[in-house]
Amino acid sequence: MLSFYIFQFVPIVLVEAVVLWRMKWGSLPLCIFDSLLMNFASFLGLVLGLGPYITGSMPWGLTLFGTYSVMVEGTVLMLLERREPRVVWAVVLIANLLGCTLFAIETLVSSIPKALNGEPPF
Repeated sequence: MLSFYIFQFVPIVLVEAVVLWRMKWGSLPLCIFDSLLMNFASFLGLVLGLGPYITGSMPWGLTLFGTYSVMVEGTVLMLLERREPRVVWAVVLIANLLGCTLFAIETLVSSIPKALNGEPPF
């Protein structure tokens, strides 16, 4: 399960860094650094205990992941005190919406071979 999280970490960091950068958060290196910080905080929580709940049930797991990720990453960005709260939460919501969409697409694509073999998709 740990390899799954590590495999997902880099694409999510990059997607959320691009969202930060496109929303005028700062320069691209600063956005990558901030995305790395906020996703590392989320990653620690997943590894330390929330992971089995998220991977166990697909629709509710993705919802739980999205909610958890918004709370943790929003708190991390608020603690950095680089922007006002309205901008921080808008950035976090949009970045996590795109991140969860990326997870949903990946899960859908990975379930296609299972469905073709007659296995349950989730």
